[in-house]
Amino acid sequence: MFVTVVGALAAFVACNNGLQLTDSKLKTVLVFGTFDALHSGHSYFLRQAKNLGDRLVVSLARDEFVRSFEGKNPVDGESERTARLRDTGLVAEVYLSDRIPGSYDLLLEVKPDLVCLGYDQDLLEENLRSWLQSRGVQIPLVKLHRAPTNRC
Repeated sequence: MFVTVVGALAAFVACNNGLQLTDSKLKTVLVFGTFDALHSGHSYFLRQAKNLGDRLVVSLARDEFVRSFEGKNPVDGESERTARLRDTGLVAEVYLSDRIPGSYDLLLEVKPDLVCLGYDQDLLEENLRSWLQSRGVQIPLVKLHRAPTNRC
């Protein structure tokens, strides 16, 4: 398993079940996503993020955001996606994302010790960096890698 570290972060130590941080103060990990039609790639991402802390919190994209950003309705609605995330056993809490995209009020509420980003969340990374910098907030960002494929 490989992780790209984005920003200042405590040292990683390899272990049998993935990676863990040596910083014992790290507790809450926050991830963002739509998690529509939950699949093995999502589960891989959630497991990677969960391995980096004690408590995994999800900011789940609202249906109206999915419609405006992706130009289509989500396959599963907010409540069904929330229930499926909780059913994974990996997630401590699921919050619907902020009503105003880019406000990141949830960061102030959850106060994560770390934010994990998916391999394909470049725009989110850029927006989060800008938001954090403009407010002088220091939360490490870690970009996780895509799930390995079984292709030969």
